[in-house]
Parts: sequence; structure tokens; C-alpha cells
Amino acid sequence: MARRLAWPLVAVGLLLALAGAAVMVVLGPDSRFTTGPHAVRTDGVAVVTAPDVITYRGLQVDVLVEVPVNKPVFVGLGNTVDVQDYLAGTRRLEVTSFRAPWTVRTAERRGRPALPGAPTALDWWIADSAGLGGASISTTLPDTPVSLAILAVGASDLSGLRVTFAYGVRGGFGLGLGALLGGLGLAWSGVLLRRGSVAFTGGPRRPRRERGSEPEEEVEVVEEEVYVFVDEHGVEHEITAEEAARLQERLAAEGPDSTALDPGAAEPAATGPAATEPAATDEPAARVVPPPPVVYVFVDEDGVEHEVSEDELADYEVVDDEERDR
Repeated sequence: MARRLAWPLVAVGLLLALAGAAVMVVLGPDSRFTTGPHAVRTDGVAVVTAPDVITYRGLQVDVLVEVPVNKPVFVGLGNTVDVQDYLAGTRRLEVTSFRAPWTVRTAERRGRPALPGAPTALDWWIADSAGLGGASISTTLPDTPVSLAILAVGASDLSGLRVTFAYGVRGGFGLGLGALLGGLGLAWSGVLLRRGSVAFTGGPRRPRRERGSEPEEEVEVVEEEVYVFVDEHGVEHEITAEEAARLQERLAAEGPDSTALDPGAAEPAATGPAATEPAATDEPAARVVPPPPVVYVFVDEDGVEHEVSEDELADYEVVDDEERDR
């Protein structure tokens, strides 16, 4: 379940972070976006927005209008009903649609070529400003429908008009920064969740190797027959096969009461010392004892000998002396 949620968290976090970064870039540190100046082609005395064009509420807006050769100009924001009533019979350029940052559609409205009265004398403007060559307002859009009007003052017109528009959201840059950080945190949480699920399940498992699938090391087992002669003092002496045969013949010649030497007894060759011959063949007959049990030796690849039991001998390959000498 955790692994299923990891990637969606990463995707949502990255999208949120990108949106926050875009808001920060668009609004800037002052949380405002400015577009313009944009040329508005008209030779009349009024430019006004139609009803329902300005639909934003609570948005901070700045409007700067400029005209050449220091002509007097006025800009004001008022209730739509008051603005439309004031300019009802006047020739004007009406903005019928507006899309941020600056996409407008306009239509010419016929009427008299002059304003019905000086706009500076009206007291119902929400925000207004007048000046020579330019004027500007800065205000927050109210909850009621409003219209923006740019008007020529006196006998001048609005030819050569240029408009710069700025808008922003209070604290918009901070909101964008918060969205950026929150998105990055969400994406990182998804990454950690993914890593945690992998760690919890043990991660990618390597194929399990079956027991005995590895190639077994070849072991050389050497079996040697060793003859032991016990003298009259009970001391054992290792003798060769030839010496054992001669001793057997001697014991047989002495009589039936003598004990035969069993040549089948074997003992592992330890470190390879030479067999010790008896001091003299004419020694008095010695007591012959049964040889010790067979012991097997495993010689590894480094030449080191290891003693193995008869039960473990089945796990190794038995090699006689002739095969080993080859």
C-alpha cells in the first residue's frame, strides 16, 4: 500500500512546487505582475470597460495612462451604473472583453464628440487621477461591479494613448513560496515512503543459491598400507612390505605357535617419513600385534593433510598411489 502511494505523492508534490515557482516568477517579490505599456488606438475622448468586464474582486490593481505632448488626461474607477450613465451619449471606445495579462477586444460606440461634463468634478469615483501627459491610480477592486474610464480633459483627445496595467495578490509571493516548499516536501515524503517500503520488504532479493549448487572442490584421498613391527619391549616400528614378508616367512618357519603378521593393516602416511628398518634380522622373534584401525587422509589443494573418518570418505574421491603418481 505504501509503495502505491509513493509515486502519486511525488507527482502531486512536483506539480505543486512548479505552480508555486510559477506564481513567484510571475508576481515577483512585490507580489505584483505588470504588463505594458500597450498602445490603444483611438482618436475619441473616452475609453471605458463594458459592464461585467472587470469581474475580479479583492485584486490590487495599478493603472497608468500616458498621452503625448503633455495633453491633459483623466483615469478613474467607478461603479458601473454611474460610469455607464455618465458616458451613455458620448462617442467612446468600449472594451468588451479582457483577459490577463493583456488580451482585449474593443468596439466603437457612436455619440457626441465631447464629454457631458468635467470628470474631475464628479464625486462618485472610487479612485481617480488627472494629469498632463499621464495619470495613474492604485486601488483594490471592490465586491460591487465597477468600470474603468480613461477620459480626455478639455478640448484634447486620446490619440497616442498607452496603458500600463499591473495587478497582484496581497501576499502572493509568500503563497507561491509556501506552495513551492510544500510541494518539495510532499515529493520528498513520497521518495522516503518509497525507500522505506523497499527497506521494509527487504529490497530486491538476489536469487537464492541452492545448497550444493556450487562446484565442489576436488579432494584427493590417498590410502596407504603401513606395516608395524612390535619388538620385545612393546615398541612399534614401521616396516616396509618386503620386510613384513620376510618376517612372515620367518615366523612361519619357527613353528605353528608363532603369530602371523596381517599385511592388510593400514595406517595413514603422516608427513611422509621413511620407514624405519629393524636393527638386525637375526633378532629374537618379536610379538606381533594387530595393526591399528584404518585412518584416511584428505590432502587439499595446498598440500595440507586433513584426517577424515570412514563415514566422510563417501564424500570424496578415492585415488590410489598409481593414479596419484600420474
